[in-house]
Amino acid sequence: MITLKDIAAASGVSSATVSYVMNRSAKVKISAPTRKKVLAAAKRLGYEPNELARSVRRGYSNVIALVCTTGLASDYFYNIFNSICRTATARDYAVKVHALENDTPAALKMLVEQRVAGVLFHTSDFNKCRELALGLQKRGIPVAAVNCRANIPDCPSFASDDRGGARAAVRHLYDAGCRNIACMTHRGTYDYILLRNEGYREAMRELLPDRPPVLLDGTVFHHREKTNSIRKLLADPSERPDGIFCIADGHAFHLYQLAYELGIRIPEELSIVGYGNLSGSADAMVPLTTVQQPFEEMGRLAAETVIDAAGAGKMPDDGITELPASVLTRASVKQAETGRGTRSEI
Repeated sequence: MITLKDIAAASGVSSATVSYVMNRSAKVKISAPTRKKVLAAAKRLGYEPNELARSVRRGYSNVIALVCTTGLASDYFYNIFNSICRTATARDYAVKVHALENDTPAALKMLVEQRVAGVLFHTSDFNKCRELALGLQKRGIPVAAVNCRANIPDCPSFASDDRGGARAAVRHLYDAGCRNIACMTHRGTYDYILLRNEGYREAMRELLPDRPPVLLDGTVFHHREKTNSIRKLLADPSERPDGIFCIADGHAFHLYQLAYELGIRIPEELSIVGYGNLSGSADAMVPLTTVQQPFEEMGRLAAETVIDAAGAGKMPDDGITELPASVLTRASVKQAETGRGTRSEI
């Protein structure tokens, strides 16, 4: 069995230096030539590290955990998860997914016993994870939030600029000639709902100060018998908005169905912008204009942050990093030049 002492003798450095290199320690700076020489000697000798022993010495394994409370089957989770996995693999780490339900003590016990290097949280409401995150921090395990905003110290958050994305969506409708713009939202106090609603209101104050904001409750789409108010609004040409910003693509798809049933042409009579760029948005009969979020960048930054913090043996700096969200233009918004869309019906 090849040991660190064997590698030290073969590379002409101390056993301590070999240990720092093989354990990827960030506490001691090793020059690039020395690191390269050590790794070459290890490869030549056929050294196979004992990851279990190494994790005991370091106090943590080469595994980061992704704790989720929602969205495991969603498009955005898939994109975030893939990015986290690619980032972790590039740094010689693995990713463990844990679906958090109600047993926080059990989750804390398991993650600590498995010596995870760090933990990422993906949730619509960080309060559901607050107790677990604080418990991990007390045990020296760095944490970060991805696609959500944390409310505890030493827990950085990586999310999209929901307010800015909503403003861009309304601006896109305005530039296309829409002057009666409504927002299809839904109930709840989650950050992303509040921020997208705020972005809509801010854009309306800036672009259409004489027209009051109109917020429609998309929650009714979960109960078809309760859609009468929205159906009535859309059926009346004198009251119908000419543009609707939806804070989620799902609402836009429901509007498509209502428009079809009422004979409303998209985008000639009604322009629609969604949010999220979910699967199916590009392949709808009228491809959906939507706000695209930087899910992959969120995942990469969050994974790098906890891995770097684990290697440095310290908690990361907190704060919210909001990444730009942009409008992905498709056919569901009429063209500004002619006032007509590229598709005439659904």
